[in-house]
Amino acid sequence: MTQNVVPAVESGSGNRVPLSREADILRALYRLAVVVLAVFAILGTVFLVGRSAVYKIHEYERGLHLRGGRFVSIDDPGWHMQIPLVDTVIIVKVNERLGYVEQLPAMTADDVTMDVSLQYTYRVTHPERFALEVDDPERIVFEFVQGKLRDVVNTKEMADVMHSRAEMNSEVMTALRDKEVQYGVEFITVQIQSASPPEEVLTAIKDRMVASQRQEQAEAEAAQRRTSADAEFYAAQKEAEGAAYQIEKLAEADAQRIALTSEAQRIAIRAVLAELEGKGELAQQYIQLLIAQELQPNSKWIISGEGTPILDLRGNSAATPGGSSGALLAP
Repeated sequence: MTQNVVPAVESGSGNRVPLSREADILRALYRLAVVVLAVFAILGTVFLVGRSAVYKIHEYERGLHLRGGRFVSIDDPGWHMQIPLVDTVIIVKVNERLGYVEQLPAMTADDVTMDVSLQYTYRVTHPERFALEVDDPERIVFEFVQGKLRDVVNTKEMADVMHSRAEMNSEVMTALRDKEVQYGVEFITVQIQSASPPEEVLTAIKDRMVASQRQEQAEAEAAQRRTSADAEFYAAQKEAEGAAYQIEKLAEADAQRIALTSEAQRIAIRAVLAELEGKGELAQQYIQLLIAQELQPNSKWIISGEGTPILDLRGNSAATPGGSSGALLAP
């Protein structure tokens, strides 16, 4: 009879171990490794499937649940489940968003190009319209706000754009309300941050302001000169009126003095005539002499009633005595 001889190998401790036993140990370790790997694969698969089937919606979010590409419902905040590879969930943030329009060139009603900056805030009120009915919704909203801002600026003059911002904010907000339902959003605030013309327009405005200031200064100086001239004319006029009034009063005084003097002389002459009345030929000649002295400044001759000169007023020689009365011979 033959016997099966199993070869043996010497172990590290010096003991000899059969080769069949070592092969059994290797096969057992192999099976254990396969089992462990299978368990890990199953657990990973379960985890991935569970992870894709269960999802969470935050308070500031809403979920758009699509099944096979068709919109099913809106998921509120909380935990939800979906069918992997069948359902799709689109997360949309519904909290307030901030947007800017930086240095938008816009033409005003008086044909001045201005750079206008705007800040706006909005929030999503209808996530399904915002995400499903509009392609690139944030860009669409930005372009819409920019267009409405330009439209409002086109109806305003440059001075209104620079100084009436509250009114413009209200008009822009009113214009934005028209598309809120279509885009599924609600605009909360609109605030114009700055509005300024380009550099060349600013230079022209400054030049015009300087020219206007110079013109106002020239007008003020001209008005001051006119006022000074009017004051001088008024003073001269008053001075002339005062001088004329003084001359008038002096003339009136002289006239009154002359009138009083003449009246006194007449009274004196009448008294002398009344005294010499009927005193003879000598009295008559004396009367003629008085008359001649009175009329001497404007007369040359005293003649008698017959036309014969009785007194030469050009010298001291006396003429031939005449009648009782005389007449004036004018030069």
